[in-house]
Amino acid sequence: MSAGTIGGCLASMKAKYQADPVAAVRGQGFIKELHQFLANQFDALLLPAARRQGITVEQEATLFGSHKPKDVDVAVMHPVNGPLLVVGVRSQMSSVGKNVLTYYQDIVGECISLQDRFPLATYGYAYLHPLKEPEGSSVDHKRYSRMYGSISGRDGRNYRDVKGVYDQFAYLIVDFDSDPPGLRDDLLTTDDGLDLSISTFVPRMISTFKRRNIWLDVFA
Repeated sequence: MSAGTIGGCLASMKAKYQADPVAAVRGQGFIKELHQFLANQFDALLLPAARRQGITVEQEATLFGSHKPKDVDVAVMHPVNGPLLVVGVRSQMSSVGKNVLTYYQDIVGECISLQDRFPLATYGYAYLHPLKEPEGSSVDHKRYSRMYGSISGRDGRNYRDVKGVYDQFAYLIVDFDSDPPGLRDDLLTTDDGLDLSISTFVPRMISTFKRRNIWLDVFA
């Protein structure tokens, strides 16, 4: 399976996790596979004119939030004007029910901090949960997808005044017990029918960016 596909990315993540679950998570080798996949997707769509301007796709870019610097996972950066598009990425492979609300608060706070300083950038987040926890216990995906849907969809003419809501969100529910690992988009549920699929995440991000920046030629 090609490493340039989401299926290939998930297969690489599964291999690293199976080899050493603790090292894969603590050393971030596991989630950095998803960082790289998303960075490659954005980079592949950068126009030659954007590259000539010095626009780049960076991983672990340090941005100054409203209160402190923040290393963002993926960012499309202009050399003069700063971040054009910002993506956070997180995985939670165990103790989901115990920690999910704390991480939810962190995700919202991160969004507010960056939007305070860079309100015109396009913001997205990709969050991965396993279909089941390692010990086999179930995960309340319906509840969590509704939670993530509630902090997605920053839109409208006054979008720049909205804080704590992402432009686009991707919630990955992954069955790592299957071979190859499979996405369970059929379990995604939101109150207003928002699209939370990782398969459409990059196109959704770019569509939002283009809609707000009709005078900028950055992405194909």
